[in-house]
Amino acid sequence: MKNPIWFGKYQIIKSLGKGGSGEVYLARHIKLSSLCAIKRINKGHTLHEQLLHEAVILKNLSHPCIPVIFDFEEDEEYSYIIEQYMEGILLKDYLKKEGRLTEALILSIGISICDLFLYLYSINDPVLYLDLNPGNIILKDNTVKLIDFGACVYKNNAEARKFSLGARGFAAPELNTKAAPDERSDVYAIAALLKAMIMGDGYNHKENKGDRTAEKIYSRELLRILQKSLGHQSILRYPTVAMLKKKLTEQNRRYKSGKVISRDSFTVAVGGVHNRTGTTHLAFLLNSYLNSLGVKSIYIERNTSGHLTEFLNREGAKLQSDGIWRLKGNSYLTGAGLATIPEIINYKVVISDYGVIELEKAEMWEAGLKLITAGGKMWETENIRQVLPELGRPSVKVLLNYLNGKQFRDFLKNFGEGNFIRIPYEPDPFNPSLADEMKDFLDGLIEEL
Repeated sequence: MKNPIWFGKYQIIKSLGKGGSGEVYLARHIKLSSLCAIKRINKGHTLHEQLLHEAVILKNLSHPCIPVIFDFEEDEEYSYIIEQYMEGILLKDYLKKEGRLTEALILSIGISICDLFLYLYSINDPVLYLDLNPGNIILKDNTVKLIDFGACVYKNNAEARKFSLGARGFAAPELNTKAAPDERSDVYAIAALLKAMIMGDGYNHKENKGDRTAEKIYSRELLRILQKSLGHQSILRYPTVAMLKKKLTEQNRRYKSGKVISRDSFTVAVGGVHNRTGTTHLAFLLNSYLNSLGVKSIYIERNTSGHLTEFLNREGAKLQSDGIWRLKGNSYLTGAGLATIPEIINYKVVISDYGVIELEKAEMWEAGLKLITAGGKMWETENIRQVLPELGRPSVKVLLNYLNGKQFRDFLKNFGEGNFIRIPYEPDPFNPSLADEMKDFLDGLIEEL
């Protein structure tokens, strides 16, 4: 039956997800025409009784960002908890879509979660949440909502806990032991969740892969807060969620005042001293590499060549309703033909391709990082001499293409070390398996992000 009716009043619309605690369905109350979420728990589940505890917890809670329990049903095989349906997008799905989040958004979400936990601690019989993960957070506009209370325990009776629940990689280490959890267990979970937002989609709690990139694009203060909160021994963490909130709030205040070295958008300008120096190839390569690291980046054609549209059509790229093209996990914006420039503030890095540079135009030189491509052959050096005065500007690098190691060393004998860098050979700007030499080259370029 496509849309079955349960208990004579709930019409099932679709499954919302399945986890270790059961499956959740979106349903409509037939008479009231209102939506609800139904969690179905198998009575054979080893933690069936504990999972039913969610209904007991929810009936004592009253908060706009926590679901209300409406009903409870059961049959021979399952128990059913009927709750308020919380609209929005799951954080785990948002991370798949957006990758690494901005520091401003991470701080905002972190503070909101702390507030929700502090509410749980403030009720007559306080509870520890203990199962924070991207699948239990819903984002709606500027609101953070908390769902799934199946792992909660009463704070004043935590030592009686006889089970181990909590998503792998987010649950505090002591939850896998006989030690009684406390607020520091929730401190760990909040920090683990914020780290997942820093690492973006594909976060692997077993690896530190990506930390080098995180250090470049997030403030040291935020990373220190998370490091302390993630101490393996609970005594090394902040003692309370209130203290963690205080630290995040102080960081948020510094961030908004502009005293934090972390940007919501960083601009990179790429231009060549003449035609066919690999400017667009390099811009594509850098854009693709950043996106592969989870740093949301967009390429913008800032020249009049019109080559980008031709290329995107040939490769089967998709033009979205917002005017931005998508191809192989990357975003592109053509330089002409748009009456309104699409919204690009959600991109961490904006890469502008100026084609052949015009020294008298100031726009390129206002970018956070300026990359000038050039050929280093003997007959091309005059073009390079024209841009030498620009090397006195901050964050300007001249990138030499189509040279082998010996040719590059000969070039440096004539021009000196300066800010000259040789571009390693890579024919495919979308190559998912770049050579270590190319990765080192690109990492060097984005050090200033």
